[in-house]
Amino acid sequence: MPPFLVALTPILWGTTYLITGKYLSDWPALWLSVMRAIPPGLLLLAIRPARVPWRQVPYLLLISFLYIGAFFPLLFVAALHLPGSVAGTLSATLPLLLLGLQWLFLRKVPTRQSLCCSLLGLGGVMLLLGPGASLDWLGVTASLLSVLLIGLCSLLLQQRPWQGELISFTGWQLLLGGLMILPLAYWQDGAMPMPAGDDWFGLLWLIVLNSALAYVLWLWGMAHLPLNRLGLLTLLNPMTAVLAGSFLMHEALSRQQWIGVAVVFASLLLELLFRPKRKQPLISADVTT
Repeated sequence: MPPFLVALTPILWGTTYLITGKYLSDWPALWLSVMRAIPPGLLLLAIRPARVPWRQVPYLLLISFLYIGAFFPLLFVAALHLPGSVAGTLSATLPLLLLGLQWLFLRKVPTRQSLCCSLLGLGGVMLLLGPGASLDWLGVTASLLSVLLIGLCSLLLQQRPWQGELISFTGWQLLLGGLMILPLAYWQDGAMPMPAGDDWFGLLWLIVLNSALAYVLWLWGMAHLPLNRLGLLTLLNPMTAVLAGSFLMHEALSRQQWIGVAVVFASLLLELLFRPKRKQPLISADVTT
């Protein structure tokens, strides 16, 4: 698989705020989380069915909770309570968070180049944030916690690679994580809303593109690309959110925001210049796509 395809993941994830706000604004966050997890999980397992060895079940449950069961509800709370540009800006703290987690748990001191690229990218995303953006502290808290979960799970997968096949591993994560959310969704919000009209487009986008395709690409990237580079690629998430709002929702971008777009691209280009040597794959060699 060409590595540049991994960049599609943060781009697709950057459309979450637009799709949720435009087509699924009446849906509770927990039911959106269930729909973005269980159906794509079943789809991937239908494409590549595989059993999980019992010795790997506890680890799979932990990853499923961090990456899906806890992350999805926090993500949709943020999407329903914050403008896409604000949520995207908060998610842009991930590159710096990954550097901090590696220093804290692995005693890996960040290089000057990595730190500069991360700070430059964060600065660019902050320029993208319009001066009129409003803050909802429930959404802010949910967004920051979701970033922390992604960072912890990414570090865990790097240190303990999954021994198995990629597509089925992704499918099991989504399915088990969705099943963790399901009882809470029913208890909190009652029966699931029935999709109608434009709901179907929004749900299909989240199920097929934002989950099934995006998670397979992202986990492949974790197996073949350095963690710091993946962190910087997530800067495409908020940039997509802002550009989608500009071109699809006709939200005008200021000169400052266009400068922010250029700065984000500059941080990614600089990272390519300073890229480290390729490391050992993070998923075992028998993984196929």
